[in-house]
Amino acid sequence: MPLKRPAIRPKLSVTVLVASLVFVVIFLVSVGFSLGLLRGITAKTQETSQELLPELVHTHNNLLKIEQIRSYIDLIYWVQNGNLERNYRLESQVLIHSFLFENDPFLASEASNILHDIREIASIRQLQRTLQNEAIQVLSAYHEPTVIKVRGLLSALPQREIREGQMPSAFDELTSLSSFEEIEQRILFISDLNRQLDWMLIDTKARLERVSTYLNSDAALKAQTLATDIGKDIERITQYSIVFMSIVVLLFLFLFFIFKNTLLRPIQSLVAGLKAIEQQGNQTIILKPLFFKELDTIRESIEDYSGLVFRMQKTNQELENLSRIDGLTGLANRRYLDEALQEEMNRAMRHQHAIALLMIDIDHFKRLNDQYGHQVGDHCLKVIAQVIKGYSQRTGELAARFGGEEFTLILPEITHSDVWRIAEAIREECSQRVIYLENDASVSIQMTVSIGFVYQIVDANDAADILLKTADQALYQAKAAGRNCVCEG
Repeated sequence: MPLKRPAIRPKLSVTVLVASLVFVVIFLVSVGFSLGLLRGITAKTQETSQELLPELVHTHNNLLKIEQIRSYIDLIYWVQNGNLERNYRLESQVLIHSFLFENDPFLASEASNILHDIREIASIRQLQRTLQNEAIQVLSAYHEPTVIKVRGLLSALPQREIREGQMPSAFDELTSLSSFEEIEQRILFISDLNRQLDWMLIDTKARLERVSTYLNSDAALKAQTLATDIGKDIERITQYSIVFMSIVVLLFLFLFFIFKNTLLRPIQSLVAGLKAIEQQGNQTIILKPLFFKELDTIRESIEDYSGLVFRMQKTNQELENLSRIDGLTGLANRRYLDEALQEEMNRAMRHQHAIALLMIDIDHFKRLNDQYGHQVGDHCLKVIAQVIKGYSQRTGELAARFGGEEFTLILPEITHSDVWRIAEAIREECSQRVIYLENDASVSIQMTVSIGFVYQIVDANDAADILLKTADQALYQAKAAGRNCVCEG
């Protein structure tokens, strides 16, 4: 039964307008009260920041330069390509030179030492590359597979990974070479240089850390001064902000509560009702009346749409059933037969089980039709159809009228012996059916049927029309064999 509507249904647009005006008025009052207090605080804060902030920015930039120099030193240490190493060295030198022009003696001294360390690291790396290339050149004189393999390994091995006692096991196979000592000396020299580079990298990073600590200490002192100057101002701003934000939050929570209960939840119920139409089944959707007039109008439209969909689904189902059923016999028609047969063949191919198709024809039906009339002939078709329909009870089984006096029966997932048994049972039951004329009960009609069937396991090369054709050929064999019999195609 329809649910009761609320007594008052205000318009949503009017309600939103009034709520917005109230919110704006409260907000403007709060802002006006706070602006007068904040102007004085802002002026004093700007005065303090103009004195100390430039120094803090300069110190911050120097710290960023230190981090960049640290990154370039790591790249110089790790990079393999000489050109890239040179580019990183030049970029780091540009950054270090900026410290040399500082008025701070400590920064200038440490920058000079770091610059010397970077040049030394780059020089050692270049010497390692030369020694590695010389070792590779010595190995190029040999063409044995083992030597070629070692030469490839040495070419791909970064200089920083050439260390005594950590070389790949393949290098042990070079002991038989006449130039082994020459190669070993170069590898050991590169390994010694790696140890020297490790110490230099640690020492350089320690210098950078001292510079970074020095800059941080200076920045911390300036920041403390700045913080002391504006601390009281921040405290006052915080107090005013808490009051202002409390008002805004309370107002927001109130509006959110109103919005959630009068707008959000009703919209969600409308969306849920609209989605429920897809699965409404045999009844229409009925929603709870809503507070706002516009939303309630949408609710009524959804209910009307639900009723329309329900009627359309019912009509479509009836049309679908009519389009699949033979009007005379009540069996499936030819169109439904083709769809069902293809579907069962696909299922049989997926699961690799057998499928049988029976083609059934009433013997001498034309002569019966001519002798007793079409009404009697139609009655005979109905009787035979009911017999065949009785053998299509399992899922996937389908009895259909193929055309005229011909019928088909689909039997999936069945054994060969059961097909013969069912076909003989249909033939026997049809022959036992006796039809008496309505206008002359002394005249009886006894019918027989001929049945042809095909039984096989479907594969990708089979098609529905071939299966029908094979069953039809088996039916003609049954006709040729004298009718009232069963033949397999």
